[in-house]
Amino acid sequence: MKFTWKGTLSPEEIRALQEVMTEAGHEICPDGFPVTFEKCEKGVHLISSAEDAVLKYENRSALMRGAGLLCRYAGKTADIKQTAAYDILGTMPDVSRNAVMTVDAVKRLCRLTALMGFNAVMLYTEDVYEIEDEPFFGHLRGRYSAADLREMDDYAALLGIEMIPCIQTLAHLAPLFQWPDYKDMRDWDDILNVSHERVYELIERMIAAMSKNLRSRRINIGMDEAFILGRGKYLQKMGYRPSRDIMLEHLGKVVEICNKYGQSPRMWSDMFFRMGSPDHTYRHPDCKITEEIKAIVPKEVTLVYWDYYSVNKAKYDRQYSNHKKFNNPIAFAGGDSGWYGVVPLNQFSVNAARAALQCAREQDAKEVYVTMWRSPNFVCSHFAVLPTLVLYGEDCWSGDTCDENLREAMLAATGCDYDAFCNMERIEDYPGRLDYGTVRMNASSYLCWQDALHGKFDAHVPEGIGKHFAACRKKLLAEKSGKFDYVFDTLAAFCHVLELKAEMGANLKKAYDSGDRQTLAKYRDEIIPELICRVDAYRDAMTRQWRRENRMFGFDLQDIAFGGLRNRISTAKMLLDDYLKGEIAAIEELEAPRLPMEPPHPKHGILTRKDFWKDIVTTGVLSF
Repeated sequence: MKFTWKGTLSPEEIRALQEVMTEAGHEICPDGFPVTFEKCEKGVHLISSAEDAVLKYENRSALMRGAGLLCRYAGKTADIKQTAAYDILGTMPDVSRNAVMTVDAVKRLCRLTALMGFNAVMLYTEDVYEIEDEPFFGHLRGRYSAADLREMDDYAALLGIEMIPCIQTLAHLAPLFQWPDYKDMRDWDDILNVSHERVYELIERMIAAMSKNLRSRRINIGMDEAFILGRGKYLQKMGYRPSRDIMLEHLGKVVEICNKYGQSPRMWSDMFFRMGSPDHTYRHPDCKITEEIKAIVPKEVTLVYWDYYSVNKAKYDRQYSNHKKFNNPIAFAGGDSGWYGVVPLNQFSVNAARAALQCAREQDAKEVYVTMWRSPNFVCSHFAVLPTLVLYGEDCWSGDTCDENLREAMLAATGCDYDAFCNMERIEDYPGRLDYGTVRMNASSYLCWQDALHGKFDAHVPEGIGKHFAACRKKLLAEKSGKFDYVFDTLAAFCHVLELKAEMGANLKKAYDSGDRQTLAKYRDEIIPELICRVDAYRDAMTRQWRRENRMFGFDLQDIAFGGLRNRISTAKMLLDDYLKGEIAAIEELEAPRLPMEPPHPKHGILTRKDFWKDIVTTGVLSF
């Protein structure tokens, strides 16, 4: 559609409108649909008819939300007033697990989410940003330069989006410790040794870099999942101290640094809940938040309650209520469920978000984020999760998260079909499954990447499952449309591999045990050559997707994974050939029994989840 603007707009507002309307597929020209812009005190107000429209807006973010409403209602009769339920509604793209989004991809995410009504993006960077005088920090990891950060920050601000730094100042810093400069700063696993003299110098440089390059004065300092704090080099140097004492001391020092740079710190809350939990877990129903635990947290720290794992509102209610026992501001962070594999669990994520956000509204949350964590191995597109992003936007502004409203809102803002994106999760909807959309499942990951000969997960492969993946591929290719076709192409190529690969190990074992040489020969001569072609095609599709969204640093892990998969399939062909020719008397891997990893599911036998490539590809030791 073509639009023309009337009213008093600043040059920055005009540019912002041009950016988001072009993203939505519209054009600004003198003979377009006339829209008059006016300022108002609160939120956004669109009055539209067949002839023209008036858009009233409070601030830049409301203007962008109004642009999204224009995309949906221009030319129709409408009178819509909306006010944001949350002070801050933000995304949190994970750029730290090998896939570092390009600057252009981050800008695109900003455009799309601005149209939906988001006013923040919390960029999760562990070590992938430049720090002065720290040349090995993020070295060869695709880190953002200072100029990159400033460019993204300026662009986000243009669209009414605050770019909030999200860093780590305690754990989740494993990549650092491969460099000699940092190896002595490691306590254990991925945790900093907070007794080391250089740690606080490094942390100050982290915070200084973000303070210099991003205009936000909010900062997430991380500090989550430091499970064994003080149990490595810290213990050797300082002797035993309770983790809570170390945490209190460390947090106090980091907050002092934040105060020095005028930063308002946020941190993930789980470590404090583990202190009060009977089994040291985050969500234990009998967790006790004692006065001693509450006293640990400086009052200026905002606690970020993160929870992505349930469709049961009561669980969110209980945990949110426990958070409110602290003397601290509370933010809520849900998730897009895009980190379980290349397949986004959009239907589960939508169901979980409805429960979580109903709780957040009832608890009068002021800050809400949707985290976009990603797997380091099975990389899901950041743009494959649009249904969840749209839901967060609609919950904040309209309060209507029913499917029909989400369909219309997503089509208007992105040009994409809501149902087609939700249907991506059907890849994991195996025949006989009764818990679709309510339980997280990523069985496709182990069905693809497990060794074809070892059969580590073959006891969990239902017979005939290849037909399911063939049907999914056909549906993906039929439903793809719009600017994110490449995401559908990648998933379709993935299903094309699984059509043959999912049952390969089980079928080889069955044929081998029964002496069915004809089937073994068919795999050697027909199926394996075709499968190798499909693996190559899947790699090509993943390469195209990766290059559309991410920097090339990190793709080496994809090449290693694809190369390993291809070579092991080729080895299976070689061994089958040797066996059928009588050059070897047995195939050792096929002699071994197939043992279940856990009792089989009573309906479909599928193992629900296996999240990491290193735990799938081999029973050997990946330590070299």
